[in-house]
Amino acid sequence: MNIKSILGINKLLKIARLDKSSKTGKTDSIKKGDSIQISGEAKRSAEVKKYIKIVKNSSDIRYDKVKMAKEKLKNGEYFRPAVIEKTAERLSRKFSIGDKILDSLGEEK
Repeated sequence: MNIKSILGINKLLKIARLDKSSKTGKTDSIKKGDSIQISGEAKRSAEVKKYIKIVKNSSDIRYDKVKMAKEKLKNGEYFRPAVIEKTAERLSRKFSIGDKILDSLGEEK
């Protein structure tokens, strides 16, 4: 009687032999480390996203312009007729109200 086959030792010995032979066998190829390539387009996209984030996180207030506007208000520079007329003209163009005002006054365009 063969005790090895009854207890399943033959299977274990085969596995051990396969494992041992695979460790000592030659490898056909040399393993290289992982690598990654990033396209130029992806790099540009990442850079644009970085600048968008910077702009979004920056303040909307331009303190130098605010300071200049306050000084002009103190000096009365904004109360000159030419400035008032130009401001009114820009506002009417911006909100398309110039024609409505002229229509309400009965004036021609």
